[in-house]
Amino acid sequence: MTFFGPLWMTHQVVFILLFLSGIFLSSAREDSEQSYDFRHISYKELSPTIQRFTKSGVTSYSQLLFDPTRYQLVVGARDYLFRLSIDGLQILEESYWPPPSTTIQLCQQKGQSVNDCRNYIKILLQRNGKVLACGTNAFAPNCSWRHIDDLSMVSDEMSGIGMCPYSPHQNVTAMISSSGDYFVGTAVDFSARDSAIYKFSGKTIGLRTVQYNHKWLSEPNFIASYDINNFTYFFFRETAVEYINCGKAIYSRVARICQNDAGGQHLLKDNWTTFLKARLNCSLPGEYPFYYNELQSVFYVEQENIIYATFTTPANSILGTAVCAFNLSAIERTFRASFKYQSNPGAAWEKHVGSSDAKRHFQCETPGSTWHVDSERYQLMDEAVPSTLDKPLITAELERFSHIVVDVVPTKHHEAVHVIFIATMEGTIKKYTVLPRTHETCLLEVLKLHSSNHTEPIHILRILKDTNSLYIGTGSSVMKISVERCSRFASKRTCLNSMDPYCGWNSHLQVCATAPQKNPLSVFWQQVYPSCPILTEPVDGGWGKWSEWFECSHIGDASSGGRCTCQTRKCTSPPPAHGGQPCEGANLRVANCSRNGQWTEWSAWSACSQTCGLAVKMRRRACGNPKPAHGGRTCVGSDRDEIYCTSNPPCPVSTVGAVNGRWSDWSPWDECSVPCGGGFHMRRRRCNNPAPQNGGRECLGCPVEYRSCNTQTCNEARKSTVWTPWLKGNISREGYYELRFRFSCKANVPDSKFIRIGHMKKEERFCLEDGQNCVGGEFLSNDGEWSSWSTWTKCSAPCGGGFQSRDRSCNNPHPTGNGLDCVGDKRMNRACNTHFCNNLDDSEKWSSWSLCESDGFQHRERSCPITNIGSNKCQEATKETRPCDDMDNELLVSASIIGQLSGIRTEHLVAGCIVCFLLGSLISGVGCYYYMVRLNRNRRMIGNRLFSNTTAPPNVYVPPKDCLNKNYNTNSLSRSKRIPLMRENSIKNNGHKMNTNLNDDGFN
Repeated sequence: MTFFGPLWMTHQVVFILLFLSGIFLSSAREDSEQSYDFRHISYKELSPTIQRFTKSGVTSYSQLLFDPTRYQLVVGARDYLFRLSIDGLQILEESYWPPPSTTIQLCQQKGQSVNDCRNYIKILLQRNGKVLACGTNAFAPNCSWRHIDDLSMVSDEMSGIGMCPYSPHQNVTAMISSSGDYFVGTAVDFSARDSAIYKFSGKTIGLRTVQYNHKWLSEPNFIASYDINNFTYFFFRETAVEYINCGKAIYSRVARICQNDAGGQHLLKDNWTTFLKARLNCSLPGEYPFYYNELQSVFYVEQENIIYATFTTPANSILGTAVCAFNLSAIERTFRASFKYQSNPGAAWEKHVGSSDAKRHFQCETPGSTWHVDSERYQLMDEAVPSTLDKPLITAELERFSHIVVDVVPTKHHEAVHVIFIATMEGTIKKYTVLPRTHETCLLEVLKLHSSNHTEPIHILRILKDTNSLYIGTGSSVMKISVERCSRFASKRTCLNSMDPYCGWNSHLQVCATAPQKNPLSVFWQQVYPSCPILTEPVDGGWGKWSEWFECSHIGDASSGGRCTCQTRKCTSPPPAHGGQPCEGANLRVANCSRNGQWTEWSAWSACSQTCGLAVKMRRRACGNPKPAHGGRTCVGSDRDEIYCTSNPPCPVSTVGAVNGRWSDWSPWDECSVPCGGGFHMRRRRCNNPAPQNGGRECLGCPVEYRSCNTQTCNEARKSTVWTPWLKGNISREGYYELRFRFSCKANVPDSKFIRIGHMKKEERFCLEDGQNCVGGEFLSNDGEWSSWSTWTKCSAPCGGGFQSRDRSCNNPHPTGNGLDCVGDKRMNRACNTHFCNNLDDSEKWSSWSLCESDGFQHRERSCPITNIGSNKCQEATKETRPCDDMDNELLVSASIIGQLSGIRTEHLVAGCIVCFLLGSLISGVGCYYYMVRLNRNRRMIGNRLFSNTTAPPNVYVPPKDCLNKNYNTNSLSRSKRIPLMRENSIKNNGHKMNTNLNDDGFN
């Protein structure tokens, strides 16, 4: 019977578990021998190192813009713009940018889906501290310039037609050149039938490809654009017009445009004259080459002048993909070769060498005599651009590559090793290295960004060298992952066998890590000569992470049927392979088996809580005999027991008196809330000097006191923008007008950053048709505007009535042409210190006011005879100054004071003024009468001379030099009778007429 007892059953269960565990480990080791590859990193292993940003309800994270100087990342998603920190992807700012509801309604009425009628951000570009953001805006493209450190601050907004596609499904590439011009390649109409390469200079559309001409662009899908040397390069795929006679095929292209292209004057007006395109050849060699025709992604390695690109087979064929590299020199050599030309739509495509003038023109040199015709005739090059090798660098079957980025890494043995990161359509990242000498590519890592039951396409892939990280935009999030995972290699052998250019063995720290201080030549950082990873070396097994705790059954004598928690781990990090040692240790861990709690014995009774009156005493026990553990039941009942102390005597009555509360001293005034314009500060006190006790009264009053501060007006701050470039305006027969603008504003604010653009100023000039001669602002009419007021001058007198003045000038700007002068006074005066003067008993009277001086002021003085030291008399001013323009005001004030002192009443002054006015009017009328009588007498005398019956002599030409001869007279008129000739000359310039009177006494 003992043989079949509980102990025998326990041993049997343990034996069965160990047997099954051994079988499992053995089979797992055999499977791992067949399938283990350390280059494949699962989502479970990668996810702890992924930094991720996501926001509920936001999708399509399709645009990423790095701003390393501010250590931030600008992200464009559907209806949103975000600013994130480069490290950690912490949100810095969120800007909501949806289309208006009326635009959404109109979009849906045109047959578009609800999902497409949103604002998908398609373009993010940076220049001069601002971000150009363009979105589809529910099929009504819109663009705006925003401050890069405050995306909600829009400095300019414009239509995005021609700058951004209508549909979120259309491709676009855009760039801002070094000269500030905006280049874009996209579909420019609602139906996507018109695709073009545009150039925008400022807000004006410059040049574009010829419209609806398939020889220029044929249903293109734009991929990338770069500003290289004197050219702008565009990469795209399109329907091949040269293949149209044999069916329909899509070719990959590279197009080139000179940056100094000014367009044609007549034949190709407003169109490019240096546009050329060539085919990109990425194919498997053989008697019948296999072409990967459809370009998907491009990356330009500037320091090497190499362009990497991914290609795929057509969408309706067997899945296949490749990566090819192209030297910039090979592209330039193709563009210097012969052209492919079709004389008419029914003719075959032929090879044309082209004229020397045409080749010089397409190389951005001085155009020849026939460049207009050549530009219209030639768009396609005869030869295709070959890749650097005779075969692709990378090929793959049954999958497609969607995006590519390349990093140039210095290593122990080479200054620059190219590491290629490729995104697949399924959302996987593949990492390759290009061996420097053989140009062979080796697969280093395959990163699973999602779990096995979930796939999500990658919208955008970017690399930032400053953080050695990849930034990935998907439909639901933005992710950041490191370019290396050196720490997963535990030994020197596995570290070096990985052949990762980022990784080496640090002999000081005994870890696999990146180069210390980014110096690959460090003596204690080891790397082997680069080759493909070694996969045949024995790999010792390593335990993976313990699983989460899960509930399991416990079998034992003490707690039969109790519940426990268990953990398991697997020998998969890495699994033993190629004869490596298996993992050592147990793969199962059991803990937290349930145990019910029991009470300890009661403690002794404590002393009473007080020695008199009502008091209690208590005793305690603990639930620790044993403690409940691992889900066991806790003890039932209370751990504390109390009873009253019945033997205490009554407590004596308290005789302590009440203490009323009193305030403490006030604290110092804290800092004012604003530096100017009126603010407040406060101080505090507490009712603790002493605090109320034994029923005493609380303190009366408030614990906080406020008062105003910094009530002075803020200084006036100004801001003005620079003048905009000259913009062409109205065009007339003689020429055209050009305008430019400037914005400025002023405000009394504490800080100039609170000023916003307000007033707009405009300048205009007229240019002749040739565009060489322009007439400036002196021939145009500009109204004058006042400058800001100066500060008030010091009061002219300390008491008894003085004056202050301030000035402004009509020079902001000056009136020009027929422009109006500024309206208002240029000087403002006000009275000051009008109180009566005291302590003047010992001072002499004021002297008379002096005459007006050149500075526009008068002065008077007085002296003080008392010179005793310590005397309080004669403390007032001994000199006063007043402006000459304010004499009338001074007289009025003085008259008021004199009237008060002498008893003269207001009625007397009014009567005297009326009498003086009537007397002056009478004298003026008499003077005007005598003046008019004399003027009429002179006119009658001149009329008699002009209309006499005397016959005038014939006109005689007199040379100008003789006109100056004082002795020269005509035949009939003497010098004493010559009448001055007034001539009026009208000069019309820039649409304004200016009259000039010429008074020449030299004409008889």
